[in-house]
Amino acid sequence: MRAAVYHGPRDIRIEDIAEPEPGPGQVLIEVARNGICGSDLHTYIGSSTGGASMHVPGVVLGHEFAGIVRELGPGVDDVAVGAAVAIAPIEYCGECWPCAHAWPHMCRKLALYGGYRRPLHGGLAPLVAVSRRSVFMLPDGLDPIVGSLTEPLAVAVHAVRRAPTTLGATAMVLGAGPIGLGVLQALRAAGVTTTIVTDLSAARRDAAARVGATAVVDPSVDDPKTVVRDLTRHGVDLVFDTTAAHAAFAQGIAALRPRGTMVSVAGWQEPARVDMGRAMVAEIDIRFSMTYEPAVDFPATIAMLANGDFDADVMISDHVPLERLVDNGLEELLHHADRHVKILIDPS
Repeated sequence: MRAAVYHGPRDIRIEDIAEPEPGPGQVLIEVARNGICGSDLHTYIGSSTGGASMHVPGVVLGHEFAGIVRELGPGVDDVAVGAAVAIAPIEYCGECWPCAHAWPHMCRKLALYGGYRRPLHGGLAPLVAVSRRSVFMLPDGLDPIVGSLTEPLAVAVHAVRRAPTTLGATAMVLGAGPIGLGVLQALRAAGVTTTIVTDLSAARRDAAARVGATAVVDPSVDDPKTVVRDLTRHGVDLVFDTTAAHAAFAQGIAALRPRGTMVSVAGWQEPARVDMGRAMVAEIDIRFSMTYEPAVDFPATIAMLANGDFDADVMISDHVPLERLVDNGLEELLHHADRHVKILIDPS
């Protein structure tokens, strides 16, 4: 079968590999779609920090995927062949301190399908074998193409759960990319009354407006703090940073009310510069959100997708065949990210 194999920075090859067979405790998935993540871009260009520096050469990339169960490995008897499923692409030891507290996303030996830390093939291929515990059923009527949004949207759902309160709250979201739009929609579903979204891209601001943002702001033209104060008087209760940009983070701190909460869900590639004095005088809380707790966030996200809490039409900006992954997927996002929200790769 044809697959996207990682050989090093800017060296991803669409080549022939053997079709996988499910081992004990595994499920064979026919991949419907695999989304391109920001971390995939860091891996592609050769970032020297974080997960991008820990991918195993020779492994099929891809960790945002869903599809159809095609075969069961020995010991798996609670999944139906033909079922539509989404995949939580993490492997964990189950024994370390975070795992013992049901936080496998912080496992000391964490690995991801797609070659992060271990040679686990990912979803940028027609077929992939995954552990049974990574498989989450999609309800009848939920297309697995839409189900491929589960993984990135679970990141957003987890970030919103990291906030101290949402019902009746006001919030600002820094950045209207896939995670920012996911956070915005999850906030609305969780009872936030007023949402302000900032982004430099007109297309992404338009997407935020289409999924219900109260106000959208171009921070290069208008001061987000002024817009926030006009709408809330004292500042917002919550800010979610999805940008990993120093200027945006500072704007978020300035927009918070006293004792407001900043939730950082951005993939920072360098140490952040934070005005600690400003945060201190307002007694700001700063929290961090790291991916998701699969057992909690995946079922919640799937239910929200099925209920229409997330607008898949806005989230999905293009479908690209596997053979065009580099030119029409990775390179397109590197140079024209402002034109897209989520590009899905069709590996069939």
